[in-house]
Amino acid sequence: MPPPSPHPPHRNGNHVPAPSGESFAKFFECWISEQSRDLAALRSAASAATNPAAPPDDAELHRLVNRVLGHYEHYYRTKSAAASTDVLRMFSPSWTSTTENLYLWCGGWRPTAALHLLYSKSGAQLETQLPVFLAGGGLGAGDLGDLSAEQLQAADQLQRITVSKEREIENAAASAQESLATVKMVELAGGGGMDAEGMEMEMRSKADGMRRVLEMADGLRLETMREVVALLRPSQAVHFLIAAAELHLAVHEFGRRKDGDGAASPPPA
Repeated sequence: MPPPSPHPPHRNGNHVPAPSGESFAKFFECWISEQSRDLAALRSAASAATNPAAPPDDAELHRLVNRVLGHYEHYYRTKSAAASTDVLRMFSPSWTSTTENLYLWCGGWRPTAALHLLYSKSGAQLETQLPVFLAGGGLGAGDLGDLSAEQLQAADQLQRITVSKEREIENAAASAQESLATVKMVELAGGGGMDAEGMEMEMRSKADGMRRVLEMADGLRLETMREVVALLRPSQAVHFLIAAAELHLAVHEFGRRKDGDGAASPPPA
């Protein structure tokens, strides 16, 4: 999947105006609220699917999964539009906590983390089914504890491909970062940085390189999310999206509390 366009269209066909860093911060808060609503809908669907009197409607679950994925896509399109005007804020975001920023990889979460999340949630849900299985029952809960051998093989292949793409992006990031030490930059720095116009032009070109890295990374994040969902059955995809939302919201809230506690505490003597 190619990275999102810097100026993605709305559903009505019009172009999204590139938001500033401040407006993206407001958008992010709306995104957190939307993700919380999506999580509630996903949990409700997962709970209803366990009712033996009413088998889950795969078509309905599929629509829900696609709607949630659409929200992720809208988030990355808006982020790309914001990065086109202010990529610096995307690599040092004020809308996320210092805890979240500690684990950033090229401006966001590491794509292979989606596969690790899949394995972790699968193992946890499989463990809850073991007593029934050992008592002679089956593994038919319809959640991630019920992954087939074919699905696990597909996940392993996806992980290998994603790791390779991550390395390509890391190489691009390294090249963009190393470009800060070009002969031109050395000349500008040797003059005390007094050539403001020349410094501005050079730094803008360096920022453009990092913006391209961000687009590649965000494109891979969204692609990996979609590929993981594609190898799952609808009911399993619901459980995966629940795990993804729970993890993101929990770390975000933990980080916000941590930052708040730090601001309220006096500095060490």
